[in-house]
Amino acid sequence: MCGPDNPCSLRAESRFDTEKGEVIFTHHFKGHETGAPGKTRLVHGGALAALLDEAQGVLAHHIGHIVMTDQLHMKYHKATPIANAVKIHAWVTTVRKRRLYTRATIENLDGDLLVSSSGRWYLMPERLLAKMSGQDGSLMGFSSELLEANKARAKKIRKKRKAQARVNGIT
Repeated sequence: MCGPDNPCSLRAESRFDTEKGEVIFTHHFKGHETGAPGKTRLVHGGALAALLDEAQGVLAHHIGHIVMTDQLHMKYHKATPIANAVKIHAWVTTVRKRRLYTRATIENLDGDLLVSSSGRWYLMPERLLAKMSGQDGSLMGFSSELLEANKARAKKIRKKRKAQARVNGIT
């Protein structure tokens, strides 16, 4: 739904914050994401879910994983007006052997929480990725070099966060 070749894409321009290891960006809805008739001034819940699914999936890529959504839980706190820009924030909570756990939020620009989400992601195993590789050796359109660079970047971010936690007395 969110690919650049899809004319109905949400056109989310997510940004990865390398200092925090999180995806944080502002999004402006285009107008085609409206809810049910009579609710044309509000964003459809499915569009909000797709936006948070995309943000959390992009986050996984930026830390060196190719994933498939396993579970995505949504909590709609307030209606989201379609005319107003929103801020999206996604971060990793846990990485396990075959699963990645994330959280994400949508807030208005005043900081009011509109939607929150938690996700569980299936980490694609190497053997499956090898089967899905293109003739050019790319993995689902991503070069293995890019994924390795993203994994190395994620490792540096985790080390930095652990060191900062020690400085702040958090264990």
